[in-house]
Amino acid sequence: MAQGDSRQLVPQPSRRDELTTTDPSDEIRRDIEASRRQISASLGQLRAEVSTSVERALDWRQWVHDHPQTAVGIAFGVGLYFGLR
Repeated sequence: MAQGDSRQLVPQPSRRDELTTTDPSDEIRRDIEASRRQISASLGQLRAEVSTSVERALDWRQWVHDHPQTAVGIAFGVGLYFGLR
């Protein structure tokens, strides 16, 4: 068999096939970038939730508003402690 004949037996990829075939590393890069975007969005949501929770926990006015009887009891106890000292 001549060298020219062997080329005819092995199908050669067409230019169209080359354009539609994606490199596995490109697909991995796209997956990594999608994961980064998802993690970034999740981190942003977590920061917002934690920030809101911390602000609410440290806002003593809101705590007194939510628990007025407890606040009065604590104030009385602190006043009594320092008054008897």
